[in-house]
Amino acid sequence: MYEFRLPDIGGEGVSEGEIVKWHVREGDRIRKDQDMVEVMTDKVTVKIPSPIEGVVKSIKYPEGSVVKVGTVLIEISTEGEVASPKPAEAKEAREVPVQVQRPAGGATRVLASPAVRRIARERGGIDLTVIKGSGGPNGRVTLDDLRAAESARATRSETAKVSTQMVTAEEDQILEIRGGLRRLIFEKMSKAKSEMPPHFMVSERFDVTHLKAIIDDLGKRGSRVTYTSMFIKAVSVALRDYPYLNAIYDEANRRYLLKKRYNIGMAVDTEQGLTVAVVKDADRKSIMQIASEVRDLAERARKGQLTLEEVQGSTFTVSNVGSIGGLFSTPIINYPEVAILAMHRAFQEGERFFMYCSLSCDHRLIDGAMATRFLIRLKELIENPYLFMVV
Repeated sequence: MYEFRLPDIGGEGVSEGEIVKWHVREGDRIRKDQDMVEVMTDKVTVKIPSPIEGVVKSIKYPEGSVVKVGTVLIEISTEGEVASPKPAEAKEAREVPVQVQRPAGGATRVLASPAVRRIARERGGIDLTVIKGSGGPNGRVTLDDLRAAESARATRSETAKVSTQMVTAEEDQILEIRGGLRRLIFEKMSKAKSEMPPHFMVSERFDVTHLKAIIDDLGKRGSRVTYTSMFIKAVSVALRDYPYLNAIYDEANRRYLLKKRYNIGMAVDTEQGLTVAVVKDADRKSIMQIASEVRDLAERARKGQLTLEEVQGSTFTVSNVGSIGGLFSTPIINYPEVAILAMHRAFQEGERFFMYCSLSCDHRLIDGAMATRFLIRLKELIENPYLFMVV
């Protein structure tokens, strides 16, 4: 009997993963390299293939379970062993996503998280098969889709009533952080604040008039360069002068590693939550290369298509809060990095454009004076774009 254990697919302190989807069932014959299970860490969601050929004997954990690295996920009977298949009805009962029978259409596979299915059951048995996923991966039905369906059902119910009645106050919604990317974000942010309690932040106002003019001019010529692309390049140049900010914390050995590569993380707002994609060796790439990579990474991040390589190895993170709105914020460090920069909304004063930028750092390694000098150096680069665009 072959026991498959959850491998270390995340690295950099990742110790567990959530089972998103099983691609096999008990009793199935599985081929070598066939997709077996989909697992999500705080870095990425990956499909894990079977290392051997055989028959699935036992699936140890259902979808939605959070398991530690090294835990047995599945048992596979290899050649010469006999695997007793389970009754068909038992397999159907355990299968997730569930199969729901339509009156005239046979079985339909519904993609929805365990939390969504539980809420649908608790709120009067909302039929997930009639809900069209609005943007989840592979048409997955999300909590927003469920709310919309519930609202539509309530509206139809009210319209059908002959007599009026007093409308009761809406009950508070309970949001439990149990699974999915939000759970991983919850735990990672908690760890960032518990492992790096001496967070501190400094801020500065940048004059982005020249930078905006360059971005606008390039846009007219068909080049889609953004503030994020420009800041990623400028940050990679500024970090050369301040190597302590390009470090990661080695928790196991209680030490810091000053990284020689400048891999800049880029925070991407997705439907499932915040994801950090990584522009590797940003200091060696041109603005056009970075801009192209930023567009590609952001698009695939929102579709849940990033590879493990594309979310690992960041040494410093840039978060463009201004692309959504807001004038100012205090960013939380992307653990195990030691610093993060937040860019904010560009605003106009007279004929010039300005932007507030805030830098959060791990005070155990980085002093306030060093952080401020780094921010002033970055300000110099941003206000004189030629200083970093030709590097």
